[in-house]
Amino acid sequence: MTAQRPLFGPRTAAARRRRIGLATMAALAALWLGAASRVHVNASWSDESWGYAAFPLFGEDPEVGDRVLFEPPDSIGSPVPYLKTVRGVPGMTVTIDADGTVRLDGAPAGRAKTHALDGRPLVPVAPGTIPPGHYYLHAEHADSHDSRYAEIGLVAAERILGRAVALPDLPWLGLTGPLAGPQDLGGDEGAEAPR
Repeated sequence: MTAQRPLFGPRTAAARRRRIGLATMAALAALWLGAASRVHVNASWSDESWGYAAFPLFGEDPEVGDRVLFEPPDSIGSPVPYLKTVRGVPGMTVTIDADGTVRLDGAPAGRAKTHALDGRPLVPVAPGTIPPGHYYLHAEHADSHDSRYAEIGLVAAERILGRAVALPDLPWLGLTGPLAGPQDLGGDEGAEAPR
C-alpha cells in the first residue's frame, strides 16, 4: 500500500520551507508597513534627525524626559506633528519670571521670547499648576515653538501621538540630518516659529 499525499498543502519539505519563507516575508512586510505609517519627517532644523517613528504609549502616561510627537493646535496650521521632550507633568507648577524665564517647580525650563522669527508677537504660557491629562512639552532650542508659549500651551494627552525614536541617517536615499533650515521659513504657511 502506498502513502497518500495530502490534497492541500506542501507535498515536500522544500515546498513547506518555501511557504514558511513566504509567510515570514509577508509578516515582515506587514510590520514594516505598520512602522512606516508611524514615521514622521522632521520639519525643523532644531533637531539632528531627518525623521522619527512614533510608538504608542500603551496606556502609560508620558514621564519627564520622554521624547514625544504630538499634534499642535489646529490654529497653528502645521501639516506635521511637533517633536518635543516632556518637561512637566500633571501637578507641577509653571511660573514665569519678569525676564520670560519659564520655571517648572522652581527649576528653569527655558526662556520665552517676545517675538517669533517671523516677527509676530508671542505670549508666554499662563502660570499655574499643570492639570491632569496635560503636559509641558519643550525643546532646548532657543527658537523652539513649544509649551512656553500660550498658542501651544499645555498639551492634552489625546494630542500626543506616541514616544519618538530618531531614525538613522539613510544617505543613499538623501535622508541625512534635518530636512529643513531657517531659510525654509517664509510665506504664510511657513511663518510659525520652528518646531
